[in-house]
Amino acid sequence: MDRKALVYKGMVPNCTCCDQALRILPNGEWITVFMTGGNIEPELANFVALCRSRDQGETWGPLETVLRRDDKGCTLTEVVVHGGEIIVFVNIHGGFFDQWHNFTIRSRDNGHTWSDPAPFTALPRRGFVRNLYVSSWGEWYMPFQYYEPTGDPDASPLKDGSFQQMWVGTLISGDEGATWTSSNRVRGRCWAEDNVVELRDGRLVMLMRADGTGCLWRSESTDRGRIWSEPVRTEIPNPGSKFRLFRLRDGRIVLVHNPNTQTSHPNSKHYASCNRNPLALWVSTDDMQTWAHQRVITDFPGHLAYPDGVVDAAEEYVHFAFDYNRHDVIYYGARLP
Repeated sequence: MDRKALVYKGMVPNCTCCDQALRILPNGEWITVFMTGGNIEPELANFVALCRSRDQGETWGPLETVLRRDDKGCTLTEVVVHGGEIIVFVNIHGGFFDQWHNFTIRSRDNGHTWSDPAPFTALPRRGFVRNLYVSSWGEWYMPFQYYEPTGDPDASPLKDGSFQQMWVGTLISGDEGATWTSSNRVRGRCWAEDNVVELRDGRLVMLMRADGTGCLWRSESTDRGRIWSEPVRTEIPNPGSKFRLFRLRDGRIVLVHNPNTQTSHPNSKHYASCNRNPLALWVSTDDMQTWAHQRVITDFPGHLAYPDGVVDAAEEYVHFAFDYNRHDVIYYGARLP
């Protein structure tokens, strides 16, 4: 049976909620880290917060601040739990993705205290990483998207034209994140939210969002992520939203996403320009050639966006959080087939 619970309900002055990520901590607690603050994203009021569960997602505690700046907007792009440490990858910007810099913050006490932001220099300014993938041969892969400046590097990619054409690739680490190298870069569209997964023959596949096309796009690497092919369309529907890939121990691949080709909606408002509904769980047993198991998790009216979480150790559930209409954060435990 599936599980669900309210993590956080946005309210003044912290109405907006997005970019949530559920993680399981070394002490067994669960946290959902997300961006909140203000009414929209991006704006100066945006900050990074978390809510905590001590009963495996059944109930969630109050809002705890992770990173907040009075003079800058803050958002997160990835949360890694490794070696007793939580690492949150964050962007700090001038309120409109201008003056965009990348940082990491760390906690060694299960998220009760946090380090000062440290520059994340493995990735250029105006770029960010998405979900870490750990390969069977031990290397770490963090997909990224990057907006190359057309002039002033402090300008927002929403203003200088670079937002419509950006670059994607992967950062690669052979020492569990101590150092990183970069793959080649290939062209993406708007806001890639790319995820990487490994196939049984050792190939790596990167799926990416491509706004306005109604589907996910795909790139492949046959040399362990050093060189990626030019992206091509897939038949996986996507309205323009983040999705999440997982690989199970038996080689099955799990996709949590919005299987909808509709890229606009008559009721669309600011930052709701696509139809992020329903929310579904797909499973492939043949390296993503087909998706034999396709189950709608929820189609409650509204936007059900940006699912991110973990597969439990027994591989019985995918535990993740998503935002409802950018003002509520919901926990969902989806039973795997």
